[in-house]
Amino acid sequence: NATAADFPGEHCLHSLIEAQVLATPDAPALIFAAEQLSYAQLNARANQLAHRLREAGVGPDVLVGICVER
Repeated sequence: NATAADFPGEHCLHSLIEAQVLATPDAPALIFAAEQLSYAQLNARANQLAHRLREAGVGPDVLVGICVER
């Protein structure tokens, strides 16, 4: 599964993901066991999280801890 690629340093990760969403929205972005998210689903969830963080007062230069199940 050779998936290594150069990371274009002039772009932020979220910009690259959003470009991929436009190019292939239904392609798998994340796969773990029997779970799978398309690029469109990943983008929608990321946007939901961003809105919740903003509503909670999170802005630039504010650290946010993340805790998830393995």
